[in-house]
Amino acid sequence: MIDYHCHILPGIDDGPSTLDESIQMAKLLSAAGYRTVYCTPHKVKYLFDKSNEAVYLSIKDMQRELYRQGIPLRLLAGREYILDNHFLEYINDLMPLEGTNYLLIEIPSGSYQGMILDSITAILQKGLTPMIAHPERCRILTDQRNSKIPKSLSFFKRNSIYGKMLLEYSYQHIDLLEWLLNIDCAFQCNAGSLSGTYGRSVQKAAQRFLNNGMYTHFGTDAHDTFFLEKLNINLKHVKSPKPKMYSSLAFE
Repeated sequence: MIDYHCHILPGIDDGPSTLDESIQMAKLLSAAGYRTVYCTPHKVKYLFDKSNEAVYLSIKDMQRELYRQGIPLRLLAGREYILDNHFLEYINDLMPLEGTNYLLIEIPSGSYQGMILDSITAILQKGLTPMIAHPERCRILTDQRNSKIPKSLSFFKRNSIYGKMLLEYSYQHIDLLEWLLNIDCAFQCNAGSLSGTYGRSVQKAAQRFLNNGMYTHFGTDAHDTFFLEKLNINLKHVKSPKPKMYSSLAFE
């Protein structure tokens, strides 16, 4: 199995602090049947802002230790980018999931439509495919009352002040989630969301998205051994039928 979203690297973000802690996480994941883990530390300016080079070096060091201890886990590189005011500063130095054109992004619940659409349009223009991290935890995607998008994406391709002004008056009631699906975004579900780790409302949203065949990938989004032990690596959901809308690497 493949974990597409995991904060397993030591000392990079809010994941484990030491290599020993990371190795313990790796042992739990390996015991649960995982063979490949995408290391996806946060990229948040002023908070978690280690360089991509630091991520690659950390993966190299940890992979060497996994080999030494005989833990059959392959580590691949990636980042989890938050779509905030600073995201576009990284647009020319993005780290998609290794070996793919997927870029793992998190949409903050308090974000606004213009920022989301500007950022995702910029990602698409780079030839990358946005992978939405745990959409079931994002209120702007689960609450249709907040789902408005512009009628035409042409507004996002304009650089003029007039174009930006038009954007303010061009909203209509269209589901943002529908727009993301229509542009072929990928959607990554957290294992804990389906097992109730984040509460009943998130669980219900995750089950609804699963039933609708929306998810393309799954991940633990684990940050420490405590989380993995609490979750008990409950992966029953990966036995569900493949999503109706996609045929991807979701269930490999």
